[in-house]
Amino acid sequence: MKNRSLFMMLALLGAPGYVFANNPDLAKSEYNFARNELSKSSFNQAAIVGQYGNNNNSHVDQNGTRQLAVVNQTGAGNRANVDQSGSYNVAYIAQTGYGNDADIQQQSSGNAALIIQKGTANRASIIQQGTQKSAVVVQKQSQMAVRVIQR
Repeated sequence: MKNRSLFMMLALLGAPGYVFANNPDLAKSEYNFARNELSKSSFNQAAIVGQYGNNNNSHVDQNGTRQLAVVNQTGAGNRANVDQSGSYNVAYIAQTGYGNDADIQQQSSGNAALIIQKGTANRASIIQQGTQKSAVVVQKQSQMAVRVIQR
């Protein structure tokens, strides 16, 4: 919880980009914090990724203005994908366990999406194509699958 608060505080304050790692080999099991913010104030895109474990994969693609994506992965073999376009979109993915797969796609503006996965081999997808949509998916077992499409 303490790390999550720190991530959100840095995102909101607009601190310059940082990367912390315990070991120069980022492919090994370690905790790393990566934040990317464009310096031009009209863009204000931020991606915060925290990973602990082996073979976790996170991909964030942001186009537009005022985008925020937060990914937190603990375990092994988890995959998270966030694709944002438009403006004022917020995406949050938290994965604990093994082999979980989460995907958030946001188009237009004012959307909020949250995926929480705890367990093994869960699959979740949220697609938001309209404006001011909200979706939450919580998976606390194993081998669960859900897809949410909002237009």
